[in-house]
Amino acid sequence: MTLRLALAAALATGSAGASAATLAVGGNGPYATLTEASRDAKGGDTIIVAPGIYAGARFHADGLTIRAAANAVPGSVVVNGNTVGGKGLFVIVGDDVTIAGLTFEGARAADGNGAGIRAEGRNLSVTDARFIGNEMGILANGVDGSVLTVRRSRFTETASRAQDRVGHAVYANGIARLVVTGSTFERGARGHYIKSRALDTRITGNRIDDTNGSASYLIDLPEGGAATISGNLLVKGPSPDNCCTAIAYGFEMRKGGSYINPPGPVRVSGNRFVNRAPGIVTFFANRSAPANAATLSDNELVEEQGRIVVATGHATVNGKAAATSYISNAATFAEMALKPPMSGIFALLGFGLAGIIVGRRKPVTR
Repeated sequence: MTLRLALAAALATGSAGASAATLAVGGNGPYATLTEASRDAKGGDTIIVAPGIYAGARFHADGLTIRAAANAVPGSVVVNGNTVGGKGLFVIVGDDVTIAGLTFEGARAADGNGAGIRAEGRNLSVTDARFIGNEMGILANGVDGSVLTVRRSRFTETASRAQDRVGHAVYANGIARLVVTGSTFERGARGHYIKSRALDTRITGNRIDDTNGSASYLIDLPEGGAATISGNLLVKGPSPDNCCTAIAYGFEMRKGGSYINPPGPVRVSGNRFVNRAPGIVTFFANRSAPANAATLSDNELVEEQGRIVVATGHATVNGKAAATSYISNAATFAEMALKPPMSGIFALLGFGLAGIIVGRRKPVTR
């Protein structure tokens, strides 16, 4: 016997369908588990989850909203335990699903790809969610025309337990668009914080901080495509799995075939990049093939360690073509100032200028 709320689901005379229902899980609600609610859920329903700890579930209905109860404090509605079908704590099969206010914790799978949320349908929106200690945060299948939107969410300690796998906090396969805004990423290991094969990727107003992690790239767009990366705080940590790149663009395009997205505008602007890694780190590395030029403007680069190359490949920086060897580092300038040929008073002037610059170590805006 169904537990759907009868009033909300009642058929109007002559109506072709039912009104949306609200299904309450936990607390004093009629459903004890998310799986029970998912079995009864129909298109357009809302599933409200009371504070507590729950096992995962698979959701088939379209247009669902799955959200924490209004009285739930952040982090009090937790989904953990075994992944569903070895895929994720939530497996979203339906289209146009919204998830809000839930915490996904400790997802594991035999293949090392256990996700907090596995998106198999079209169009998923995730808001005010937390992802803690999963092998993947959100893993979206390649679905033509789909849009994945992530707002005001937090991803921490993402790491695959399989030696031959890497864990990404957000991984979008071949979809139309990925939008990530107002979110925080930290303490990742080996994988990338955001990896997108979407035709259009928009990453704005986030904090991606690897200070206490050992991730690879902060952002990886391996198949190119259109991209907007703006207004983010990006920090390359002191112990990265990949030493030398913060934002990677087009690194797999030389494979050909399905690894090439159509070209689109690539804009990287108004970000603050802090380098805490030793050695030389490229802020934006462009290996697109065929070449798709990027435009960089008004990015602030702060060198707490090492050296920063602003851009490599096809790019303009504040309206000027980027040289592969362009380095925005005071110590590098000092080193160049002391190289021969230089003698007499010019060498002394160079030494003095170098000392002043290195001593100040000011942020550099590019």
